[in-house]
Amino acid sequence: MATLPPMLALPPELILRISSTLTTPELGCFRRTCKQVEVQLFDSFAREFFTKRQFMIEHPSLQALVGIANHPVLSKHLVEVIISTDTLPSSGLADQDRLPRALSSRGYMPREMLIHTGRARDLLVEAFSKLPKLRTVGLRDYDGKDRFRDGEHAYWRSYGWRFGGDDADLRDRHHCAQVSPVPLLPMLLYALGSARATPSNVEVFLRRHPKLTPASFDVVADVTTPVLRGLRTVMLHIMAPYPHYRALGDDDDLWCQLPFKRFLQETAAVEELRLNFEPNETLAHQMLGWLGEGVSSAITNIPHVPSLALPALRTLDLGKLNTDVGTLVTLRCKDQAEYQDDTSRWAAFFVALARALPTSSSLTRFSVGYPNQAGTVDGVHSLPYGAELRRVFFKKDQADDSPKEDKASFRAGYGSSIKHWLEEIAERTWMPSYQPIDLTDDSEDDENEEDEDGSDDADGDEEDEDE
Repeated sequence: MATLPPMLALPPELILRISSTLTTPELGCFRRTCKQVEVQLFDSFAREFFTKRQFMIEHPSLQALVGIANHPVLSKHLVEVIISTDTLPSSGLADQDRLPRALSSRGYMPREMLIHTGRARDLLVEAFSKLPKLRTVGLRDYDGKDRFRDGEHAYWRSYGWRFGGDDADLRDRHHCAQVSPVPLLPMLLYALGSARATPSNVEVFLRRHPKLTPASFDVVADVTTPVLRGLRTVMLHIMAPYPHYRALGDDDDLWCQLPFKRFLQETAAVEELRLNFEPNETLAHQMLGWLGEGVSSAITNIPHVPSLALPALRTLDLGKLNTDVGTLVTLRCKDQAEYQDDTSRWAAFFVALARALPTSSSLTRFSVGYPNQAGTVDGVHSLPYGAELRRVFFKKDQADDSPKEDKASFRAGYGSSIKHWLEEIAERTWMPSYQPIDLTDDSEDDENEEDEDGSDDADGDEEDEDE
């Protein structure tokens, strides 16, 4: 009687442990050693590489998405689809015509034709309609870090990023061109609606410029409304549509905001809402005013959008924005002396919020990170471009020499009170003497976005190159 090879005689748990130490190419070779090993590794392989995947709006990449959707097993594992703003490199190659010829020789369309003919949306519709467990659709302009199998400097890249050859130029992630994300979100939402897919999460993480503009949200229609109404998590990064947005008149401001307001009105079931804006733009300040109070337009030719009601909202995150304390909580001061430069408006905000919350508040979490405060102009708090910003910190305790931190957070527990915590954190709010803040430094923003999207190492989206 034939005996099993020593490897196959091992328990499945040990085979899985061995496979966890292999790089991606080595794992592909290991899976091909024999059918029994492939059977034992397939479930863990599918969870790791096909739970979350990233694609480009390029024909080879989208065709791979359709191939996964048509697979009887892998289609049931894919729950998160990320669309990247990356494109296939079209320059920097010795042969400038090499990539177009590589596309046409395999029956693929160039990117521009793929979009202009509607083929890109058709491929997305076909894929989305065959993913029964699709939960999250994302949009991003960067590659995920922490690819644990292939070293600390490896990235999770879009499927098909190496298409066209193995040249060093193709391997260099910095050679990947980027396209604007502005038209990509409408394409995704229309494709989801046409496929009758109802994901619960739409997540947009953007580190480069440009971001989404209000025009990206002009998508409210019969085909997209069911998608928007089924969303539970919405994460967006928005910027003003013009470089000098603050110079526009009131009518232009309202017209630009209209698509975004209508979009949010359709997401009444959302439970987690994250809105990132851009510093030194008035768009965030105006939109927060509408979120809190509603803006009644006196201009009759601009439709008025009622203030937003989110009865299911559990988490609200606001980031990278300039506003004043009155936009979030109405503060009344006896005289201008209360607005001296040494007064922390964050402390006043915490006190006012504590007073505004009911005694039996159900608020369970509250966090503030990297707060800044604008200076004053002629003794009046304002938000002009280039206003002097001062960093705000939180002391460990109320002692003057206590260590300072740039974050403060509350999590409800037995015997805890959000009202008491807000009053206590107001006492620990501290602002140093004025020092200019470099608004071009994105180090803190990058750290925040890693926190936003820290799951890249948990369920990867890299192509199995040896399959």
